Amino acid sequence: MTEKKPIQVRIFPKRLLLPETAEKVLNEIDRADGMIRMIINGKNLPRKVTSGPGTGADVNHPDRKIIHVGDCALELHIIVGEILVEVEDETAVENVRKACERALPFSFEFKLGHFIKRRPTLTDYGKYGFKSREDESVNLEDERLLGLIDPHAKAEGNLCVVDTDKKNDRRKIE
Repeated sequence: MTEKKPIQVRIFPKRLLLPETAEKVLNEIDRADGMIRMIINGKNLPRKVTSGPGTGADVNHPDRKIIHVGDCALELHIIVGEILVEVEDETAVENVRKACERALPFSFEFKLGHFIKRRPTLTDYGKYGFKSREDESVNLEDERLLGLIDPHAKAEGNLCVVDTDKKNDRRKIE
């Protein structure tokens, strides 16, 4: 039996998303059946001024808010401009498309392709190491984490893992 490759989707809204809209669309996508993982990308919202006469001063940007996705709360460090989603199959692709149509009040691009890495790179092996001498796969408990954050960054505060068992139980109830 051959293993099915997951399908990756790039959702590119025609506008940058406010925190409220981002929270709404991410929760809609999270509720879609067949969703494996997702990444949000966008313009950085720095905490401090990095250059110029105000170097070191705090930046109090109104869009730097805490949003809730599933059971997770995370602080937005960016203005959301792109959402990458990996799903199980074609049915899940349609579920994600419908979720975006419900949540986004404006148009968006919806493309299928390869956007999130699936195999570990040399940097990943350097950060996580090998499982053992016999098993040369990367030493990660959950391989879905591969490619979700910068390998040089710390995962705390940048990563939100939704418990898949609870998610499946919630879907059975609905």
